[in-house]
This record gives sequence, C-alpha cells and structure tokens, in this order.
Amino acid sequence: MATTKEIEQEEQRRWKPLPEWSAVKWHDGLVTREFVTQEQEEALEANAIHAVARFVAEQVPYYQDLFKRLGISADDIRRPEDLLKLPVLTRSDVQEHKASLCARALPEGQRVASMVKTSGSTGQPVEVYHSSRSAMMFPILKQRQMRWARIDPMGRIGMIRPPKDLPRGPEGGLLEEGETCERDTWSVQVGPYFQTGRLVGFSNRNDVDRQVDWVEEQRLDYLLGHAAELEHLAFGFQDRQPPEGLRGIFAIAQQLAPEMRQRIERTFSLDVQENYGFNEIGIVATRCVEGGRYHVNAEHCLVEIVDDDGYPCAPGERGHVVTTTLVNAAMPLIRYDSGDLAEAVGGPCPCGRSLPAFGDIHGRYRRLLDLPSDTFRYWNALRTALGDLPENLSKPLRQYQLHQYRDGSYELRIVTAGALPAAFSERVQAVWAAAASDPPSLAIRVVDEIPRPRGGKFQDFTSDFSPT
Repeated sequence: MATTKEIEQEEQRRWKPLPEWSAVKWHDGLVTREFVTQEQEEALEANAIHAVARFVAEQVPYYQDLFKRLGISADDIRRPEDLLKLPVLTRSDVQEHKASLCARALPEGQRVASMVKTSGSTGQPVEVYHSSRSAMMFPILKQRQMRWARIDPMGRIGMIRPPKDLPRGPEGGLLEEGETCERDTWSVQVGPYFQTGRLVGFSNRNDVDRQVDWVEEQRLDYLLGHAAELEHLAFGFQDRQPPEGLRGIFAIAQQLAPEMRQRIERTFSLDVQENYGFNEIGIVATRCVEGGRYHVNAEHCLVEIVDDDGYPCAPGERGHVVTTTLVNAAMPLIRYDSGDLAEAVGGPCPCGRSLPAFGDIHGRYRRLLDLPSDTFRYWNALRTALGDLPENLSKPLRQYQLHQYRDGSYELRIVTAGALPAAFSERVQAVWAAAASDPPSLAIRVVDEIPRPRGGKFQDFTSDFSPT
C-alpha cells in the first residue's frame, strides 16, 4: 500500500511542467517538506530563523538598533523559542519605521520585486516591499493548495473578483460589467510553470443573479472568489440546481465564517478550499479539509499563536496570529502581528502532514477595539440566524450587511430578488431579541445595492465606531 507521501508525490506528477521549467524541483520540494519528521522540521525551522537573524543584523537598520537595545546578537536567535526575546512587531511599528525596516542590500540574485499596501487600523496604509523570492512564493504555494484539493490541472477555472484583481478585459482595460476575460492558462494563479486549462473571469460588480447566470453559462470545473461572493452565489443558487460539472470551490481574501462555509457547502455539495494570508507576508497557511486546521507554509514563514503579552498559547487557547517571514529579504518582518485571532492546536493532523498548524480563525481583533463590548454577540447571533434560515425564508435573499450606528442602534441591509416573506423579519427579530436581556434596536431595510469600499471587498459588517 502506498504511503501518504507517495500518494502526494503521485498527485504532484499529475501537474505537467512546461518544457522550460522541467528542471525546476521547487514543487517537489514542497511535497517532501510536508512529511519530514518532527526533529527534521525543528532543524529546518532553526536554520531558517538563524539565517534571518544573521541577515537582519547585517542589513536592516531597525533590527540592528533593536538588537543593540536588547543586548542580544544574531547568535541569540537560533530556534523558534528564541523569538520570544524580541517584541511583537505591530502595524503601527511598520508604518512608523518603514524605511529602517528595509534592507540596505539584498542577497545575490535577489531584487525588490513589488510593494503592497494594506489599510491600517488608523486608516493609514501599511506598505511592505517584497523581494523577488518572496513574490515568487505566491504561485508556488497556491499550487500546493490546488494539489491538496486534488483538482485537474487541465480543468476550466472561473474567478469572480474586483476588476482590478482580474486579467484585463477584451479591449485591454479593466473588466466592465457583463464582460468576461479569458486566458489560455492559469498562470495568474499558479505561475508559468505548468500546462493548465483555461481561465475565465467576471467582475463582482455584476449583480448576484447575473453572476449566477455566468457560472452556469461558463460550465466551470472550478470556481474561485471572495468568501462573501461565494455566499451570495449560494443564495442565488437556492432555487436552481448546482452548476453541472463544478468540482471545486476556492474561497480567498476574506475570513470564511462557519455559517458561510455551511451555506456554500450545502448549496454546492462541495468542500470549500481555503488558504490564509495577508499582503504583508503572502500565503501563510492552507486549510486542511481532513483536519480542519491550517497548515503553515513552513518554507515561507513561521507562525506563533500568542497571548496579549506575546507568549505562546496552549492548545485550545485563542491568541494573536504572529508571523515571521523567512524569505522576504527586501523588508523582513519578524514576529509581525497580523491583527487576527486564531486557536493554537497540538498533536498530529489526520491528513498525515507534519507541517506546523493552527486552528480556527476568529477574525480581526482590531475590529473589536473601538466597538461597544457586546457588538459581536449581536452580530454572531444574527449571522447564525441567517445561516440557519430555511430555504422558504432565504430564497429571495442575495446579500446582507449589518451596520452599527453611533447611537447604538443597528440596521440590517438586505438585497433581494423578490419580496421576502413576513416570517423572515419575524425570525430575525426573535433571534436578535434573544441575544441579550435588553438588546439595541434592529431595523431591517431592503436596498437596491450595498456599496463596497474602494478595495472592492464586500463587507458584511460595518460600524460608525470603526470606519475602516
């Protein structure tokens, strides 16, 4: 009987490299890393961490000053536990010390490849430079996720995303509503390395029912989109048969709440594939369908789940996701606080992979900082209620957003494809009333459209207390 590793190696061989990349063994190396022993994994982590420490001590002014203040040297940072000697790096730190966090010189053969922006908790952007090696890791790690999902590389994949994140339209500009972009390969996702099927794209600016029609028309094998967009599609498919031939769904760029996952998987009868990452680092981890945990891409970064004081959480405890880049020499971030909360886990994963892992992601704690203390009790109760709606109540629903006003009241904004039954409001209000002894008022308002922020990601919760 083949071992788990041998099965995974055979799966990788289904991906046929293009002739010019046939000698590259990066992807084979990922398979090998997934099945090393614990002792081997610890040694690989130690070597990578010490290499980063040596580099920043020589080339990065911010860490040179930090090491001097703390009275330590690169040789004091040799293992993951040694990182506890360093403070957690916050988004504010990166905003304030951007210049001194950049390396004076990069290793031979590397260059600065890109700069990414992400909005900070204060509304000021966080800007991070990525080296060519760091940028190269995105498609390589994306292919790992697709291999784990057992997809056919020659299948047809469709993407529903903001126009700026899609290939250009037929006339060479950003994709207009109603337009479809087409490419011969998936290179925008998995790089130029493999023979693949066709890719088609559609703007998320199209209304939900038009997106549903498009998914049916395109006869897709695989569908990729923001978590919220996939939930909207699930609403749209409630009175239709699941698209014939669809074999896989990939959620990206947003937290996938349990209720969202449940609705999408129930509607399409498929597991939702998901990875976790953020612009400052890249793809941090991939969710394992078998174990329900997120396996860290250990070649790319190291993850700690820590408490408010920066110390490790025990398995089962919830803490901050703190990440150290292992490949980005352009602007190395060590112990960078992502702003997300997740659970620490222990023990082996049922899938047999030995990569480090963490558990369920519980969202961004920064969103909680400026909000009244009971805000997410009400939001979670409402989201659960919407997730549990029977089909006869949810069938006309297409999108929803809960907004919190500064006076403490709330408004549930909904987009529909027809009149909602009176029982919809009755059920939602009953769940809301049961969330607390004296809940704030909730208005339910049907709207034609729910505006999106500049970045294009749909937000299912907004608040006057936290404008970003």
